[in-house]
Amino acid sequence: MPLGDPKFLSREQVDKWHRASLEQYGGSEGLRSADSLESALGAPVNDYFYGAADPFESAASYAFHIAQAQAYLDGNKRTAILAALAFLQFNGITTQRDSMPLYEALVAVAERRMTKAELAERFRELFGP
Repeated sequence: MPLGDPKFLSREQVDKWHRASLEQYGGSEGLRSADSLESALGAPVNDYFYGAADPFESAASYAFHIAQAQAYLDGNKRTAILAALAFLQFNGITTQRDSMPLYEALVAVAERRMTKAELAERFRELFGP
């Protein structure tokens, strides 16, 4: 991780990736709850500043909270993965590996079978040194 605070994601970036995901894989457009999405996007910032989260915990926070918020009508898990991977890449961590284990993990998160801490560990296993 570079020195200094991490580069966090904007709502505009996440919305753009969500639209791209829908264009590529299909699904219904629309937002179920802007407040839920804003809360999900604020969680990694809060985790970093108040919980001393490392990059993998911050990425997991994006993925976990976006997936659980279900703020979009469709494509929440795909958007969660895209946001988490983008966060890692923006902050100097290479993510050029098979991301299928992440999709499976996000299904587990959405079904409440995986915690945020377990998801962070999955990110470390896949993309850590």
